[in-house]
Amino acid sequence: MAPIGLALLVGIDFWLIYAMVTCILAFTLDTGGRAGQRLAAMAAAGIVVLLGTALGTLVAGHMALTVLAFAGIGVLYALVESLHQSAAMAARFACLTVAIGALYAPLQPVDVAAVGLFVLYAWGVSLGWDVAVGVWRPSTAPQLRDLLARLRATERERWIFAGAVAVAIPAAFLTSLALGLHRPYWALIGVVLVLRADSLASRTLMGQMLLGTALGVAVALAFGWLFPAHQAALAGMMLAALLRWPAQQYNNALGTAALTVFIMLLLEFVAGGVAGAAHDIMERLIDMGVGCAFAMVALGIDRLGQRVFARRGA
Repeated sequence: MAPIGLALLVGIDFWLIYAMVTCILAFTLDTGGRAGQRLAAMAAAGIVVLLGTALGTLVAGHMALTVLAFAGIGVLYALVESLHQSAAMAARFACLTVAIGALYAPLQPVDVAAVGLFVLYAWGVSLGWDVAVGVWRPSTAPQLRDLLARLRATERERWIFAGAVAVAIPAAFLTSLALGLHRPYWALIGVVLVLRADSLASRTLMGQMLLGTALGVAVALAFGWLFPAHQAALAGMMLAALLRWPAQQYNNALGTAALTVFIMLLLEFVAGGVAGAAHDIMERLIDMGVGCAFAMVALGIDRLGQRVFARRGA
């Protein structure tokens, strides 16, 4: 909520999206340890945001280059998806930030400043919280040599999976465009949120994603109609943000619902009410459905590829 609070003081603009994405990813990559270690991890989050949006900005307006960028970032995600949670989250946010730069908010100097400011803010919160509770979290950061060893040990399987993802992500984007959806990058987010090399885990996540999105959309619409004031939307966003992580620990569908409520209420807040945001809110469900459908396509391509190479190896 800190970026939103600042936006209320200085004015809402596209930098708010950069600030929010930076805060979320910096928090996710916070693996504890010394102050310098935490700053390095959170700075890495800022670098991911800036590089991703810079790439998206470079290809913005060029359909072929945009599709290639989505395919390339999909390959990166597939290669690191099962290495470590931090690597997977950074790659997912790289996909999101390429989409932001290419389709929504091209990178501007003020956005760079916002990213740097909120990296430092997130770092201060991390350190301050540990001091306040009296527990200094030890580092849980992965060792680079261990990650490289895992990459080498499963190189063939990862490249086959990467090829499947490189097909699925651009296809999801093009399908969303063909359907006339206003925010086609939501479909790309859907793909990377549910797609795993483990097909059973992917299918489970798809069900939870669709259920959670539907629940979150319903709650956000009902909340917006019952409490139309701007202040009420902010209060609802605060509540959704507070519930997000506890709900995620209890059930992934509930965590998705809380995140969806937050995003949908943000749309309502920016649009001035539920009426102005209702179209985009309903499109959220469609985009998530498209994303899950192409995640299934990727799993099918991957399964076929693994069988072909297994037979050749035999």
